Amino acid sequence: MPVDKVRETMSKKKKDSALSKVKSVGVSLLLGGNLLTLALLWACCLFTWVDPSLHPRVAAFELAFPVFLILNLLFIPLWLIFKVRMTVVPVLGIALCGGFVLDYCPLHFWNRGETEYDLKVMTWNCHNMCFYGGDSLKMATDYIVQSGADVVCLQEYGSGETKYNTFLADMESQGYHTEILSMLFFASRFPILSARLIALESAATNSAMMADLQMGDDTLTVFCVHLESYGLSDDDKDNYGHVLRAPERGAVETEVSHLSGKIGQATSFRARQTKRLVECLDSLPEGRAVLLCGDFNDTPISYAYQTLNKHLGNAYREGGFGVGISFNERNFPFRIDHIFHSSHWTCQKACIDRSMKASDHYPLVAWLRKQGK
Repeated sequence: MPVDKVRETMSKKKKDSALSKVKSVGVSLLLGGNLLTLALLWACCLFTWVDPSLHPRVAAFELAFPVFLILNLLFIPLWLIFKVRMTVVPVLGIALCGGFVLDYCPLHFWNRGETEYDLKVMTWNCHNMCFYGGDSLKMATDYIVQSGADVVCLQEYGSGETKYNTFLADMESQGYHTEILSMLFFASRFPILSARLIALESAATNSAMMADLQMGDDTLTVFCVHLESYGLSDDDKDNYGHVLRAPERGAVETEVSHLSGKIGQATSFRARQTKRLVECLDSLPEGRAVLLCGDFNDTPISYAYQTLNKHLGNAYREGGFGVGISFNERNFPFRIDHIFHSSHWTCQKACIDRSMKASDHYPLVAWLRKQGK
């Protein structure tokens, strides 16, 4: 073989060997990154079992769940490019926490149109129904009255003011029975047998109430709750938004430390409040039908949500589609409003109504069907 040919062959082999080494290093780095993001994703799920009243700062980590989920999903096309068989790593890793993924983002494609139901339920943090000023109160009033909901739970209801008299009169003219306790408003098309506040440990004005309704020969107990909020000031929100838009190492570290402290404190309160709600659930007569609705200030990847979900089903998890963002403040795209129900019901459909903009929350509506129908 000619010398030039030998040299060319040897040069090609060296290039192939170098490319092979580069590819091998690249695959190793990808695998390491993928395994790391999977570990962080699993940690978010596992931390929902940790009581935040004992370990407050754990809760701040749970909020990163969608970030780690998206990062793992992005590894799938990368593996399809570089090493197809390795796609099993992110796919299997995500599948292992699939229940949490579907809690966060259910995919009920078939529940989009009209549906048969026995009970329509709405929960909404209405922010005094005057978030945007002007005709917001009238807009919110008309919306609730015309909703056709059988049970309505409002949080941050501005009771005690003359301007709400029209709202109450409209609700009662539509056949609703109403109850106002603290900053909670409850309305039902069924007679209210009794209603009382539930004592909750709180740093602010957060509270909970429970009401017994007469539904034919049965009794339905409905909880309307507003659990501890994060208590972030406008400056906190602005600083957080600035960090997202133009991250600087020092600013990020300072802001993360500050926010995680506030988040941890609020989540610790919510953990104790959740335990109190569980005590109330356990004290009910055996076989009692239950609805638990409100602003929980916690996402589905949280101690509060997962603890309550052990006792009750979640309407949006059963009948919703997509992430379902219920809090419409900028930079905080989370679903923190929930409707839980006892096994007496199945959810046919649930949705976040983004058309109603009279508050910093969107209403959550669920259509329930009596079990066995």
